[in-house]
Amino acid sequence: MLWEILPNARGPLIVDFCLRIGYTTILLGTLGFFGLGLPPDSPDWGSTINAGRQLLSVFPHPALVPAVALLSLVLGLNLLADGLREESLRD
Repeated sequence: MLWEILPNARGPLIVDFCLRIGYTTILLGTLGFFGLGLPPDSPDWGSTINAGRQLLSVFPHPALVPAVALLSLVLGLNLLADGLREESLRD
């Protein structure tokens, strides 16, 4: 079974793993934004976005930089998953 099933399941497993990491990152950012994530002394993107939210009308940088970093990480993970799936289908 190892030689028959694993090569065919490799692509979907890689994609599922990378997508779950992206979903977890978004979930941690959302919990941090609402104040339910990590303790206040440890920084995370969600709490940083929430702290910069009050300054959005004057200075958008404190909220936009961590939001773009979070977006870039999740988008990069999704693109990595797609690229790894394509490579695994080539075999």
